[in-house]
Formats: sequence, C-alpha cells, structure tokens
Amino acid sequence: MAIEIRPTGAALGAAVAGVDLTAPSDETLARIRGALRDHLVLRFRGTDLDDASYVAFGRTFGEIEPPDEHTRTASMTDAEFPEMSVISNIVEGGVARGESGEGELRWHTDHGFMERPAGFTMLLAREVPAKGGDTSFLNMYRAYEALPDDLRARVEGLSVKHQASHGSTGQRRPGYLDLESDDPRDLPGAIHPIVRTHPETGRKALFLGRRFGSYIPPLALEESEALLDALWDHATRDEFAWTQRWQVGDLIIWDNRCTMHRRDGFAGHGRRRMHRLMTRGERPV
Repeated sequence: MAIEIRPTGAALGAAVAGVDLTAPSDETLARIRGALRDHLVLRFRGTDLDDASYVAFGRTFGEIEPPDEHTRTASMTDAEFPEMSVISNIVEGGVARGESGEGELRWHTDHGFMERPAGFTMLLAREVPAKGGDTSFLNMYRAYEALPDDLRARVEGLSVKHQASHGSTGQRRPGYLDLESDDPRDLPGAIHPIVRTHPETGRKALFLGRRFGSYIPPLALEESEALLDALWDHATRDEFAWTQRWQVGDLIIWDNRCTMHRRDGFAGHGRRRMHRLMTRGERPV
C-alpha cells in the first residue's frame, strides 16, 4: 500500500496512512521525515504498536531523552521501557500511574527549559476520555513570518529565559518546591534565542517555551513582561493552530523546534493514558 499524506488544511499538520510502523523501510522513514519538515505535525491513525515496537520506531528519530528525574517517579514510568513517559490521569491505590493529571496544559514547548530542548515528541494514545483532552498545535514559522515589522525588529537578537521551576499546569515541579521567589528574573532555566533557526530547514521560528516565569534579559521586568505578552498574544492566534481530537491508537509526532502545543482539560470524562517519547534536540541558535 502506497504512503498517503493528507494535509489538514490548517496552518500545520497532516495525516499519514499506508505505512507499517513496526518495520518501516529507510525509504518510508525518509518520507516521514520529509513530511514532518513540510507539515510539522503528523498523525498516524489506528496504529497497533506495542511498546517495544513504539520505542524502536522512536529511536529512528534520534537519541531518546529519558524522563526528567525531577518530574517523574517510579509509578509514573514503565519499568520495562524507562525512556518512555506515561501521561495519564489514572490513580490506583491512591498512587498516580502517570503524570500531568486531567487539567489543562498551557501552551508550551517540550523541555524548552533545558540547554538542549526536545527535538521531536511522539505521543501514542492507549486510552482516551469520552470528552476533552484534545491537543492543539501552533505553527511557529508562520507566527514569526506574520510578526508586524516593529515587533520583529524588537525581538531580533534578543533571548528569553525559559523557566524550569513550573510545569504546564502552572504548578511547581518536584525539586523546586523550596524556591523563595516567583520573580521571573530569579527563576532557574536555560536562555535561548527568541527567534531560532531550524537546523534542517533553515527557516526562522519563534521559540517561546512557556509563558509563566519567562524573562528577557537584560530588560526591565515591566518591559520584558509587555514584550512577552505581545509575542504570546500574536503567536497563539487561531490562524496558526490545528487541533488533534484523539482516538485510541493515534500516534502523533511533532517537531518542537517550530511548534508549541497545549491540552484541553477533561476532568470527570474518564481515563486518558498516553505513552510519550522525546528525542534530544540541539542547542537553539
């Protein structure tokens, strides 16, 4: 069966069909990588990958970044596949069997707070709720290209600190509970260019990470906050977005170097369990 790539018609995203992910050929992998460069987010619907095949497929995209020890516990990972994160709201015997719960996850870029943020992220749906839990994506190439001239001139050459202490729920991460300040200038995190150049495509994209706790040195805090608010108001416009509505067996792959994503809350609508892999990316330039 020939590989079929169907764009969503939105600012990013494509559905891929006609591919066996358990034993993809080099030619197939090249087509997938090319589609990722073109569409930034890919969906494979109705996959039947077991975790071993999933991890093997993930490794074809690069070095797998293991779960962050500050944000995971043994109950939130799979002992057989320690490089795979379990993202779920499932609680058994009073113990969470996955991370991120069932609330909203705000716009973010995976591991932006690290010196080498995530390259690709893969999310495989094992259980989905009856309602909610959708994942939306932003095309950060288009967000940069559509910047008003004055705003683009202001950010050229500037960098932003991606705070490491708080997750996408807005809560402090384990390991950072003893911080005494919520002042963005004092919070820990890596500093990256606001406008980064993609290492494969050569295109420029906004690279914003998470909104809370971000800071643009050496600006005054008020000036940094105002500039970041303007960038976020622009980048999160609907015209740059596409939303994935999950079905069991869906596999989504996205490029963190030119996208952001968020999750809708789904409290009270049932179990949601996803298996996640992330590859180690480059230091942004």
